[in-house]
Amino acid sequence: MEFTYEEIAKMIDYSLLHPRLTDEELERGCRMAVEYGVATVCIKPYYLRRCAELLEGSGVKPSTTVGFPHGSHTTGVKVAEAKQALDDGAEELDMVVNIGKVLSEDWGYVRSDIKAVVDLAHERGKIVKVIFENCYLEDKHK
Repeated sequence: MEFTYEEIAKMIDYSLLHPRLTDEELERGCRMAVEYGVATVCIKPYYLRRCAELLEGSGVKPSTTVGFPHGSHTTGVKVAEAKQALDDGAEELDMVVNIGKVLSEDWGYVRSDIKAVVDLAHERGKIVKVIFENCYLEDKHK
């Protein structure tokens, strides 16, 4: 199977999640994402509106995190984060699974936690990707 440069670029989510990210770095990162034609720029929620403005019309989608970085937010907080993100222009959401509940094998909780965010996003025609922070999980959970 062979891929073109453009096809590979559209598989990349460019993350700008460093805690010390400045306004200038955000703008430079968004310009680079547009130049390379990646799929999304994943940004911390407080930068989402600006990111959406910078990417408007470029074909690169703004995305953000929910429950970042460890998934330990309550489901209600995750849903509120998701709603705010969608209102602020997110085209995709990257939701962190609750690590403690995965390790506890409380799959009912994990399922309902994910479903609450997915249902909201799907009502608006948006995508949710679930992040498993594998470095914290045991091999049997990966």
